[in-house]
Amino acid sequence: MRRTVVVLAVLALLAAGCGKSGHQAGGDVVVAIDVPVTGSPYVAQTIKQGVELSTAGINSGGGLIVGSRSYHLVVKVYDNHLSARTAVEDTRNALDAGAVAIITDGTGVDATWQIANRDHVAIGIVYDGGSGLVDPETRPNVFRIAPTNHGIAFRYAEYLIPKHLKVGLLHDDSAYGQEGAADLDKAFSENPSSVALKVTLPAGSSDLSAQILRARRSGATALLVWAQPPTIAAVLTAARSLAWNVPIYTPPTGADPYIRQRLADHPDWVDGLTFAGGRLTAEVGTGPFESFQSQYESTYGADYVGVRTAGGKQVVQPPEFAMYAYDFARVLVAALTRAGSFDHEKVLATMNQVTTQGANGDERGFNQHSHEGVVDDDVYFARFHDMIYAPVKNDPLSSTLPSIPQTR
Repeated sequence: MRRTVVVLAVLALLAAGCGKSGHQAGGDVVVAIDVPVTGSPYVAQTIKQGVELSTAGINSGGGLIVGSRSYHLVVKVYDNHLSARTAVEDTRNALDAGAVAIITDGTGVDATWQIANRDHVAIGIVYDGGSGLVDPETRPNVFRIAPTNHGIAFRYAEYLIPKHLKVGLLHDDSAYGQEGAADLDKAFSENPSSVALKVTLPAGSSDLSAQILRARRSGATALLVWAQPPTIAAVLTAARSLAWNVPIYTPPTGADPYIRQRLADHPDWVDGLTFAGGRLTAEVGTGPFESFQSQYESTYGADYVGVRTAGGKQVVQPPEFAMYAYDFARVLVAALTRAGSFDHEKVLATMNQVTTQGANGDERGFNQHSHEGVVDDDVYFARFHDMIYAPVKNDPLSSTLPSIPQTR
């Protein structure tokens, strides 16, 4: 009897050291997130929750399997304050904490990639589309799952120039605005007659009346505004206050909840605002994204924008950037598992070899020639009406896409 008890005790100890997968427990593995908790809270929250949702699913499914062991993923969050200097400090702290990768909105990557690359640690950008941020040859440790500025700018040129509009190209003086302006200049360079004027706007200014009046007097018949959400809200306010109902186009920041919150007392000012983004649904249909959104909302609740439709329904924000963060974490886990070790050089090389199914049904992955997880052809356009948006009908790709439910 005593021998039986001892054997059972040993088996219990062995079971305690193994996860659901039957692998020996290997401890914690840190995944770092560096996002602008202070400065752009919505972006920070949606990225954080996307990564956490992904890692929680891995942990509950038996953990991260590397070799013969099962590891528990731990998410560590840093606040870069939209500051490159702070991002550098955060990167050093993340590396000191043993992070296997750093997932970021993109703030400070021009400086942080070299620091991370010395340790061969991957950086995953899941928001900023800046053209110079990703280069497989010169920045082998930087990857991105998000629409690129290049893709958005050239899609806008392709979309707007045939309409024979005189486009005012406006950008704010933030790093985001300046990067976007550079790509817009390239995109419209072969059709300079389509550009009415180019204006740099002061980021954070709430009164842009003088600049918008100048744009109106230039003969502009459309405005393409590459800027942070507060600047876009200020442009809308200035234009509509001047009774100028000019069409206004933006990059993905145009969908940020801040703009609708800021203009909640003037919902008609938001009507017609058009933004470009990455398609939320794949060729397989809406099912995968709706399943992801349901999982996201059951965990965190819906992302309420803080405004209502004319009919009184609450407006929610689809978790687009949470999806990109979720997908990058899944690719990272696939690379770690395939590499079979935590050797950073081996993991980086394996990042170029794995492919996973993304939250929307698309395949996500990289290769040695491209570290971009969203192709330029997947950029679509959506227009606001009654505080919610829907794909436009006058663009070949956008017209084929379904609307995503945005009310509760």
